[in-house]
Amino acid sequence: MNAVAAFPMPHPLEQLFRPTVATNPIERLADAINSALDVGYRGLGIFGFARFGKSEAVQYLMHHPEWMGDRRAAFFRMDAPDGHKRSDTTFFKMCMALLGVRIPARATQVELGAMVAGRLIEICQNAGTRLIVLFIDEAQRLVPTDYENLVSLDNRMTQAGYYLFIAFVHQRDITGFTNETIASNDHPPHVVGRFLIRKHEFTGLCDTEEAAYVLSRYDEGTEWPPGSAISFTQHYACQAFANGFRMSQYATRLWAMASNLRTEARLPPNWTWPMKTFEATVVYLLTVIVPRTPSFESFTDQDLAEALHASGLVELELSRHTYKPKGDQ
Repeated sequence: MNAVAAFPMPHPLEQLFRPTVATNPIERLADAINSALDVGYRGLGIFGFARFGKSEAVQYLMHHPEWMGDRRAAFFRMDAPDGHKRSDTTFFKMCMALLGVRIPARATQVELGAMVAGRLIEICQNAGTRLIVLFIDEAQRLVPTDYENLVSLDNRMTQAGYYLFIAFVHQRDITGFTNETIASNDHPPHVVGRFLIRKHEFTGLCDTEEAAYVLSRYDEGTEWPPGSAISFTQHYACQAFANGFRMSQYATRLWAMASNLRTEARLPPNWTWPMKTFEATVVYLLTVIVPRTPSFESFTDQDLAEALHASGLVELELSRHTYKPKGDQ
């Protein structure tokens, strides 16, 4: 039996790694990178709380390069190395491993840097561009030596006629240690001036309009199977969709109910909705509530409340507001 026939591909919302849809925070991040490039900076410090969708935003930008407009760029992504048991060559060795370059046993730091630069230039050449955007996730792990290595890498790339732009993606709420901030006084001027002048806060969804926009992507901006013109919402609620049902119609009600849940948990009134729990709410509604409801036509408040509880919204919010970083203990 054909393997594909034996194990048909499940709907994207039912797969282990679900697709990321366009959001306003992703668009703001794209604008921030373009703005930094417009004025000739070589880096951008991006900071945000855990589970707000930073890594998914990076993936989205890498797979949808049209956000760069007339610019053409190559992309590379890596996690910063862990801060324990490091040497001066750890950063370049990790780059080489991710780039698929064999690591010589006795190479010096300078030689490793040259090899990394050579591979990044090769990636640019394959993409037909002289610009490469390097996303460094978990950038709160970087140590001063890593920044110096990046300065050297940027110098090599520039001398060869290539432009290296680095997006440093920091998580704000791990330990509270100094190297998890993007404070300018933590780094020498030649590092700050090159990479860390521009900063951007990556938030969750800010209001009902942004929630409605994301929900509309499930109504209009998605498709399954490929080429079918059937959106995710239409797939799960076909008849209701034909009768005018849309996920975006529930943005105001979902936002109000989520805000009430936070109030009941005595959480601060000012908030943005992390994509982790917003996306989980949407997926639960479409993949659990709709299929179990005969002749589905619309969501009840009970349905919405069940999905919000299943998403772990309050638990995630409480974990952030009650967590005490190591530096504060």
